[in-house]
Amino acid sequence: MQIFRRVFPFAASTALLASLLGTAFTAPPVEAAASIFGQTEQDQNAYIAIASPVDGGARHQLLVVEQRSNARQCWSESGSNPTIVDPLLLQFDFSGICGRSTDGNGYSIRVNGNQDIALDYSLAIVRRDGDLVLIGRPRLRTNPELVIGRAFGDTNGFAKINLNPGWRFTKRSFEGQILGHVYLANDQTLAAIAGQAPAPTPTPAPTP
Repeated sequence: MQIFRRVFPFAASTALLASLLGTAFTAPPVEAAASIFGQTEQDQNAYIAIASPVDGGARHQLLVVEQRSNARQCWSESGSNPTIVDPLLLQFDFSGICGRSTDGNGYSIRVNGNQDIALDYSLAIVRRDGDLVLIGRPRLRTNPELVIGRAFGDTNGFAKINLNPGWRFTKRSFEGQILGHVYLANDQTLAAIAGQAPAPTPTPAPTP
């Protein structure tokens, strides 16, 4: 991720190019800007999307945790609807053991195989009908909202977000080098995703 920040901050690079050319420079569309990056498939069991409480649980934000090493467990899960998460990585120095992404610098949405839509969408957790829902929130109101996953229940604590069918975790890459940035990826086009919002199957409640 440090390599990306140092060499490829898109806004900074376009501004620098404009100054070097001594003329106005129009940034290419999101599809063209994102095409310099690839994505690398990941072991889905090594990742979890978590609704992380803010302001005592008044609201939540997305936390993505990656298990990079088996030295120590990065999180544990219990219960269902919603599945409560204990973020164990907060209890020790998780350097080299766990990865943590907490905002748009660490994760974004990638669709259609090669389109990073971070400039058009942000990832957010919203409360909706007694559920915690992970959405792609459009920066322009004319664009459709994307429903990416849900917790199947509400809580003021940490809860697992179950990704909808078609969504998975991948990592950004550049010239074969895997970067730290995590994608919530879907191979369908943006239009196709916006036209459907299938929900994953909830975890059955345990029998008393």
